This record gives sequence, C-alpha cells and structure tokens, in this order.
Amino acid sequence: MVDSARGIFGHGLARGATALMSWLLWIMVSLHGLMIVNALLNAAKFSARRRARGGRSPRRVSVLVPARDEEHNLPRLLTSFEKQDHPDAEMLVYDDQSTDSTWDIIQAAKDDRICGIKGGPLPDGWVGKTNGCYRLSLEATGDVLLFIDADTEFQHPAALRHMCERFEARPESTMLTGMTLLKGRGQLIVTMVGNLILCCIPWWLGRRVPFSVMSGVNGQCWMITTEDYRAYEPHDHVRGEVLEDINIGRYLHKKGVIPLLDDVRDDLAVHMYSDFQGAWLGFRKNTAAILGPNLVLSLLNLIAYILVFIVAPILFPWLVLSLYVIKFISDRITRQPVTISLLAPVSYVLTVVLSFDSIVTRARGAIEWKGRIIP
Repeated sequence: MVDSARGIFGHGLARGATALMSWLLWIMVSLHGLMIVNALLNAAKFSARRRARGGRSPRRVSVLVPARDEEHNLPRLLTSFEKQDHPDAEMLVYDDQSTDSTWDIIQAAKDDRICGIKGGPLPDGWVGKTNGCYRLSLEATGDVLLFIDADTEFQHPAALRHMCERFEARPESTMLTGMTLLKGRGQLIVTMVGNLILCCIPWWLGRRVPFSVMSGVNGQCWMITTEDYRAYEPHDHVRGEVLEDINIGRYLHKKGVIPLLDDVRDDLAVHMYSDFQGAWLGFRKNTAAILGPNLVLSLLNLIAYILVFIVAPILFPWLVLSLYVIKFISDRITRQPVTISLLAPVSYVLTVVLSFDSIVTRARGAIEWKGRIIP
C-alpha cells in the first residue's frame, strides 16, 4: 500500500515536472523568438531611416560635449568637427574639473566654432555628466541640440549635416537618438549594448511605442530641438541619475516627445574603451542601475536574465542556436567582427558576472568613475 502510494506520488511529481518543463520551454522559445523578430524589424527600420533627408536646410545646431579627463579622446573629436561642412554649427565643450590636459586641448582648438566652458565644483544632487550637459545647454545658441560624448568622432565631412538632415525629416513630436559605430576594445562586453538596444526595444514602432518603459536614448548621441529641451529640461529632471540617458528617454516619452532610433553608424563612431579592464569598469558603474533602481529589483532582473540566456540554453541545448541568431543579428547591425558573434555565449556569461559585480559594488557604495563616487 505504501509502495503504491509512493509510486502514485512519484508519478504525479514526474508529470508535474514534465508539464513545468514544457511551459518553461514554451515561454523561452516565445521570448527568444520575439527578440529575433524585434531585431529584424529594427534592422528594416534602420534601412528606411538611413535614406531619409530633410526637405529644408538644417537649422543652426549646437554640438554639446561634456568632458572630464578626456585628453586621449578630445583631439580626435575636435579634429573631426573642424572638417564638418554644416553651414551653421557650433561645438561647446564643458571641462568638468579635469585633472589632465583636457582644458588646454580645448583652448588650443583652431576652429572658432569650438568654445570651451570651464566647469566649477559639482553642485549637490547632481552627477558629473548631467551637470555638464545642463550647463552646456544654457550656453547653446543653436535651434537644435546634439549631445555627444567626448570619445565620439565624425567619420566624414558631411556627417553632421547628414545627421541634421535626418533630424529635420523626423515626424512631429519626436527627437532622435543614434545607434553609433562602436570601436575600441572590450568588444565582448561592449557589443552587449547593441544587443540590448536592438533586441529588447521596439524602435520599429516609431511614435507608436505605447509605454515609456519601452523607450530611452543612447547617451552617446541624441538630438532634440532647443525649444523642446528648454520646455522640459531633461537633465535637470535626472540630475542625480547615473543612468541618465535611459531615464531621459522615458521622461521625454511621458512628455509627448518620442525618442526615435537613428542609424548614424556611417556618420558617428564611438571609441569606447582602450582595453578590457576599462570596459569592465565603465560598464560596472551603471549596469546595476540598468537592471533596477534598487538592490531587490536589480537582483530579480538579473535572475530573469540568467534564466533566459543561461539556464534555458542549458536545459534546452538547441536554444543555444537562438542565442547565436540573436547576437548575430545585433552584431551585424552594429558591424562587429564575426569572431565576436561566434563567442556569443562568452558575452552572455560575462554580462552576468559584470552585472553581479556592479550590483555588489553599488550596494557597498563603492562605484567610482574618474575620481568620483557614483551614487
């Protein structure tokens, strides 16, 4: 009798486990399939956006660059701006209390369209980049504001003009953010940025993106009219946020200014990090914030990520193929080497380890970047 009951109980457990595995497989296949379809639709949208041109000449544009200890990157950016054929442009560079020769490099610029702003002490409640961008916006004289990082580079003389022409061709009540060409080292980690942006956000919906949580901007490159910027002052709204770009995109979406993703790979490159260690430290400062605003949400989202990209392929090995497909699509869009795509499982595992490191470091209050503690 006891053995019979045990057999029935064990059979019931086995059937329950089988049903659970079936449901898990169905969920994982659906999620992987949605990411593949989303990335393909984003790629198609990119192709259409790349052909867009404005019907009128670009308005005056202010290129705004926050910089702190950027002596290795600024000469490349300033030189590329000096070659731009845009008919009415200025570049303002904010030196955020650099300890290297950043200010000297700005002052030595030969192009009178380039102007430096010497920054003072960081105000209470602000992080460095948001403060720098906000201070730059106060001095800008353009009708359009283009925020870019100091490690970017215009790739040809018509790059800025082409970006502005596509901006003029955008739909009403929108702004543009750019998918840049990613260069530099640490690509096993760096490419996961494009993977996240292209596979998880439905940019192809354009203005029809229904929820602000599905929106964002790429802090390396985004454009907005001066009128919209000063109406909503997004940097002031996110003054203390290390993840300012995602939060700015969500904030503007709520205000009715919808971010659209533009393909600027032919126009703007980003030289993100010089080595793997630099990439690790750079992403460690904000990965925890990407996962969630607090420790609990960060851990829960990390667990979900591990389940989708690590556990599921182990339980259902053929899902490894979809991992490769997802990574291959995003890597082709961002023009990464095939070798990086072949090492996709390594990138996913590194992302998990990096995320855990970032969560723990933030919980200890020990995230530091360029001599400052990041909140």
